[in-house]
Amino acid sequence: MVYQYIERTAIPAWGPQHVQPLIAAGTVAGAMDASFSNTSLLEVFQLDDNTDGGGLEAIGKVEANARFQRLAWSTSTDSLGVLAGGLENGDITIWDACKIIDGEDSVLHSSSAHTGSVSGLQFNPFASNLMASGSANGEVFIWDIVNDFKSYSPGPRSQRLDTVTDLCWNQQVQHILATASSSGSLVVWDLRSRREVIALGSVGTIGQGGRPGVAAVEWNPQSATQLVTASSDDNNPVIMLWDLRNAQAPSQTFAGGHQRGILSLSWCHKDSGLLLSSGKDNRTVCWNPDSGDIVGELPPSSNWVYDVQWNQANPNLLSGASFDGRINLYSLSREVEEPEDPFAPQSSSLFAPALSLKKPPKWLARPCGAVFGFGGQLVHFNQTSSLVSITDFVAEPELAQQAQQLESLLESNQAAELCKERVTADDDKSWQVLQILFEEDARDKLVKFLGFDKDQVKARIQAKPVEKKEKEEEEEAKADGDNPFASSTSLDADADDFFSKPTNVSDLEVAFSGAFRIYDKAKDIRSEDTNGLITRAILLGDIEAAVTLCIEQELFADALILAPYGSPELAARVQKEYFAKRAQQAPYVRLLHAIVSGDLSDIVVNADLAEWDEVLALLCTYAQGDQFSSLCETLGQRLEKGGDLDNAVLCYLASGNLDKVAGIWIAHQKKSGRHVSGLHSLIEKVSVFRNAVQFVDSGEPPFVLAALYDCYGDYAEFLAAQGLFDIAAKYLDRVPAEYRGNEDSLAVLRNRLALTSDTPWTVVQVGPLTPVQPPVQPPVQPSVQPPVQQQPLVPQQMQQAYGGYPQAYPSAPTTMPAVQHYAPQSLAAYPTAGGFASNIGYQQQQPGVFQPPPPQPLNPASIPTGRTPPPRREDVPWNDPPMMAKPAKRPSQVASAKPAAIVSPFPQGRDTPPPNQPQQLGGPPRGGFVPNAGKPLPPPPPPPPLSQPTQQPGFVPQPGFVPQPMQQPGFVPQPGFVPQPGFAPQPGFAPQPGFAPQQMMPAQQQQAPQSMRGQVVTASPSRDPVAAATSLAATAAATASAAAKAAGPKYPAGDRTHIPDVWKPTVSGLTAHLSRAKQFGAPNQKRMVEDAERRLNVLFDLMNCDDVKMKDRLAPLFEQLVQAIGAHQFTPALNLQAEIMALNPDITSSIVGVKHLVNVLKTLPM
Repeated sequence: MVYQYIERTAIPAWGPQHVQPLIAAGTVAGAMDASFSNTSLLEVFQLDDNTDGGGLEAIGKVEANARFQRLAWSTSTDSLGVLAGGLENGDITIWDACKIIDGEDSVLHSSSAHTGSVSGLQFNPFASNLMASGSANGEVFIWDIVNDFKSYSPGPRSQRLDTVTDLCWNQQVQHILATASSSGSLVVWDLRSRREVIALGSVGTIGQGGRPGVAAVEWNPQSATQLVTASSDDNNPVIMLWDLRNAQAPSQTFAGGHQRGILSLSWCHKDSGLLLSSGKDNRTVCWNPDSGDIVGELPPSSNWVYDVQWNQANPNLLSGASFDGRINLYSLSREVEEPEDPFAPQSSSLFAPALSLKKPPKWLARPCGAVFGFGGQLVHFNQTSSLVSITDFVAEPELAQQAQQLESLLESNQAAELCKERVTADDDKSWQVLQILFEEDARDKLVKFLGFDKDQVKARIQAKPVEKKEKEEEEEAKADGDNPFASSTSLDADADDFFSKPTNVSDLEVAFSGAFRIYDKAKDIRSEDTNGLITRAILLGDIEAAVTLCIEQELFADALILAPYGSPELAARVQKEYFAKRAQQAPYVRLLHAIVSGDLSDIVVNADLAEWDEVLALLCTYAQGDQFSSLCETLGQRLEKGGDLDNAVLCYLASGNLDKVAGIWIAHQKKSGRHVSGLHSLIEKVSVFRNAVQFVDSGEPPFVLAALYDCYGDYAEFLAAQGLFDIAAKYLDRVPAEYRGNEDSLAVLRNRLALTSDTPWTVVQVGPLTPVQPPVQPPVQPSVQPPVQQQPLVPQQMQQAYGGYPQAYPSAPTTMPAVQHYAPQSLAAYPTAGGFASNIGYQQQQPGVFQPPPPQPLNPASIPTGRTPPPRREDVPWNDPPMMAKPAKRPSQVASAKPAAIVSPFPQGRDTPPPNQPQQLGGPPRGGFVPNAGKPLPPPPPPPPLSQPTQQPGFVPQPGFVPQPMQQPGFVPQPGFVPQPGFAPQPGFAPQPGFAPQQMMPAQQQQAPQSMRGQVVTASPSRDPVAAATSLAATAAATASAAAKAAGPKYPAGDRTHIPDVWKPTVSGLTAHLSRAKQFGAPNQKRMVEDAERRLNVLFDLMNCDDVKMKDRLAPLFEQLVQAIGAHQFTPALNLQAEIMALNPDITSSIVGVKHLVNVLKTLPM
């Protein structure tokens, strides 16, 4: 839109300034204003950013001796430059722009070398001291405005030039100049050789005045051999693009933009794709010289637009001067608000539509650009090349290297080495305690770390008697001064040595030597003193009375000696009385009370916080069992409440409390202001601490480690930005799937890592399980058995336990979420019931999912445990109906062994019994295989009607035994069976392998078949016995043949080594999509994913055995289905799934799994 305007009929010239643009205007020749003034002014204006759509006022002006035909403004590095005016009287005058603004005498030079009006004037773009001018009679001069304003001719006068109408310097070659003439010719000069290089003739109709004149000429700012000329002929107003490499004719002609002659041209130096033209039709048009198309147009004026110019210093600005008395200034990037009253009278051009370009100009394009992509990749470009480059960029190489080192040490169980490095380089005491946690004598080391040296105290105690003895010897020496025998001699040296040696008799032997009296019998008991009463009580065996008297007399040593010979209550009372009397007399008495009573909480709660280190040393020495962790935590809470966070961390570290430690570390990291390096230090300490205590996160709400989960997510993003996808995935695995703290960013990061091909997700692949034979069941007795209470079994577990379905083997290999990175143990390590059949079918668990037992620490007896809630039980598959009503759970006969909890890192403390050694197998892991060593299997559920007869007692399956599949319950006749009239065998009748006739009781004495007990048998119409027997035999033979054909699948379930080539793309593609759904599916979709996995495994088994019918027609459809899922075209994928079901109904149940998979994938982020 119109930016601002100047109310002048003048020739404009933009200043060379990039900021605070200036524009000069000289009164144009050949026009008269309303005042009919003959004054010619040169004025300077400054654009005002605070004024929208207003007229500008001159900030400086000077009078000229004639009106202007041309006006040019040179560039300068130290000033505003100079203004040059080509006047109608042939004069050329040079003004200093700064002096014009200051109001001083500004004329620098003036010359009247031209004989006619100066209609061409321009400064050289490479040398601002050089200027070219042209006038009538073909005069062309080159001026040096620095060296005495001298001029010279570019060469001999050209015969093709008449009146010079315009001239222009080449924008690529300094010494090339083009001049246009009213004769229709254009001459190109080489000033270095001072000659005419080439002459061009305008193309047009020769009228009364000859060829149409060339009104304007402009060089291409990007090409040294291209220029444009404009024709002022009203009959042929065209712009011609010339390429001097073929000057016979213009390479392109732009017509249709103007209806009358063109007066002015301006080619944008910042974007060679923009060319402005103005003319007698009052229009200003913007062209694309490359295509010849019009890309925009300025608002039309009310009179001829005789001059249009880009501001080459700031191409967002342009000017248009017209004979309506106004110079309009336009801004391509400025928007002017509409007036409040749209019907108010306004200028016709003020709010008219502005120059609207079809695409942004080149100077608004970025010269270069860069953006960081996922995984530490930098995508960048520049204008010098059309290529977009992708470069690996590691922003924090040192931290990335440290992260790799940390992961390597943790995987190799060498985290203690990292502690040693950090202890020497960091003053943080946390690293010293972390290093101690890896030591076997951790309690002693922690006590010594707190500043208590057991050896030093022991040496000091041992020195006490020596000092006492030396003091006694000194006193004896002083006494010997008065002894006349102190310096006596002896005739027998050996005898003297004998008498000088101390005796071996102890003080006790000396005290108890010789005769003594128990008490004085002459005394009456009523006058007996305390010693006599105690003696009498001891003689009579009244220990309690003697102890009571000792307590009253405060003879606590005697009371403590006597009390053990009385009752336990008496001993406890003596201790209580002792501590009550002595508590305030010596500080160690209260410690002694806490140690003897086994309750150290009094010391932890009431001791002065300034002596926290003494309290912690006391706990290291005397706390037993799980006391240590809880008491250290209590001490840490007191310190944290008191503001001593550094020492509180040490107590929490000793207690193995990760949530408390992490909370303090995270708060410290946020206050430090070191986001990346501080985050790495935090994760480094947390990871080492987890490794030291073998912390196992339950991952269940309420999430006490929520703040740490957020840090894990931030650290995973940092690692991914450094290109460490594998390590980032491991830290992201530590965030529970149910955690919703920063759900969107975590989901996006998980999805991105999943799409990264080189991310080794820690997903454990569980191989095919060992075929499990159905347990032998004794024949069902006629007597009524009490109901059996047991867990309901899901269908697949029922198949594995009792062999009642065609698949007697476990499902295909499946994967589990990598929450714990441990390899599953082999089934051979778990005991089996009956010596041959595993009890896998009796536990309520997720089909095909293994969860290993809890990991054991490096030094279980020396490392504190974290808070590990019991593992939660997973749900059964989401859409499997229950097989029976859920009865109450029957208690196990033999309790499973549980590992001893790790309650203290310090087994070496005094009077501290070491904890039990950890067991080989832990408690029931979450959702995994549960061993049942020594447990008898609960009985199976009641058999369904007409079920397969059970094996005889003592049956032991041989290796390779495969239970026969049962499509329908079949009837098996007993030996000696005679069909009765009306009897018809059930479908699926087949004699069992190894069937041998046995002697039978009379038919009337036989009981009903076991499989028929409790059923209603309807009699069929009477039939011939012989025909019935014949039919029965034929049916048995046919059924036996069918059973032989359906003996079982070709390959065991879960085998994927025999998949035909035609099915391999389908299996691999669906497996990949299933793995993605399992890793990133929402928790509420878990059952759907498991059901899809179970159904797809059945489909993969059929493909592995090559049992899919119509393979030739289905294989292409399956490939299209996999491709559609991969391209996120879920609607076509569901259509293909329906088409496959219609073609082969036999796989309907399995193909439903594809539908479930698609429904889950639709909800995942792209």
